[in-house]
Amino acid sequence: MRRRRLLPLAVAAALVALDQLSKAVVVATVPLGVREYSLGLGFHITHTRNSGAAFGLLRDLQWVVGPVLIDATVVLGLLNLAVSVALVVYLLVRGAQLTASTRLASVLILAGAAGNMLDRLRLGYVVDFIDFQVGAFDFAVFNLADACIVVGAGVLLLGGALGGRGTSAQRSHEASPPGQVGR
Repeated sequence: MRRRRLLPLAVAAALVALDQLSKAVVVATVPLGVREYSLGLGFHITHTRNSGAAFGLLRDLQWVVGPVLIDATVVLGLLNLAVSVALVVYLLVRGAQLTASTRLASVLILAGAAGNMLDRLRLGYVVDFIDFQVGAFDFAVFNLADACIVVGAGVLLLGGALGGRGTSAQRSHEASPPGQVGR
């Protein structure tokens, strides 16, 4: 039972490791601001730095609190930390009761928040490198952590839209014939 409870966290940790490894490889091999490799289907590797939120929003936001200057990167890093801690607690406490889609979405969002948090608090910016451009359409450069967040949010929305209500334990119990307990 304990393994089952920790498996989502292990998957999230593996995704964070993959995110950090991919960023380290890009930083070590692709000069900043250079579109280096074409991956096909409109995807390229372009090494950029994002000191803001998604699409560079809040990049230049700063607050002065007494003698301390707080920029958006620190605030966003702390927000990523809060989301990560909340999702770890949520998965540990409620993980076994969640639907598969909600558990998957939570793991992906946790991995994305933690991956970008590490960059923001360690580097002061997020390393982005996945560049998608087809014709005149040029999407903002992103990274694996961003992709995890977007896919996780999509899974969460899709699960809700398809009627993923209640917990897996509740649905199993409700589907059992009278007098029998669900799996």
